[in-house]
Amino acid sequence: MSDDWGDEEPGIEAQPFELDERDEAGAELPEREPGRLLGVDIADVANALAAPAIRSVVQKAITGAVKDAVQAEVDEALDPSVIEELQAQAATAARRAVTAAMDALDEEPADEEPTLYYGSVDEFVREYLVKNYRRRVDGQRTVWAADWWNYPEATIRLDALWRAWEHLRLDPTTGMSVWFRDHAEHHMSVLLDPSGPFAAAGEGKNRENVNEKGGELPYTAPPEGLYPDLREEPPTGV
Repeated sequence: MSDDWGDEEPGIEAQPFELDERDEAGAELPEREPGRLLGVDIADVANALAAPAIRSVVQKAITGAVKDAVQAEVDEALDPSVIEELQAQAATAARRAVTAAMDALDEEPADEEPTLYYGSVDEFVREYLVKNYRRRVDGQRTVWAADWWNYPEATIRLDALWRAWEHLRLDPTTGMSVWFRDHAEHHMSVLLDPSGPFAAAGEGKNRENVNEKGGELPYTAPPEGLYPDLREEPPTGV
């Protein structure tokens, strides 16, 4: 072997893959043969990562070139006259959409108040309350007045019961439970109390204010016209 480092062995052509590797100070790092570190073959890792890294760089370059080309084509296609036409068409479409939406709103029916099930407090008391809220009334320990409409406080409480029932009946889940718990039990306890609104009713001259166990609550119809049906529209001009 020659002592001259500038000479190469005959038949050997060295063409190393040069990497511009430098340390933090900027000095070129000496070339080292890849080996193993902590059981990891550095050459295998480099070989595995090289191709994906190259593809990523190439894809970014291609993507940038394509974006630039597309932007150039769009800029060329959208000259001022084309943009003006697009704006005019968009304005027309917007006007038509707003007009259609306004027309649709005008055609929607206005929210209407729910129709009453019972037309008056009298109908509610007669058809629902006295038949469904049955309590033994003896005129002493428990009182009730068949002519309930002659007792102002009782009338107000019964009207409140009716209107609460009309509202809560629209809730198909807990409406009636809430009505009984929060309204019926409260007002009926007061009305049936011997010291409540019917305290002066007693048994009645003909025992019209008492009933038998399990019977309906006593009821006498009010004077005609005292409680008109609120479901009926008043005559024109009235």
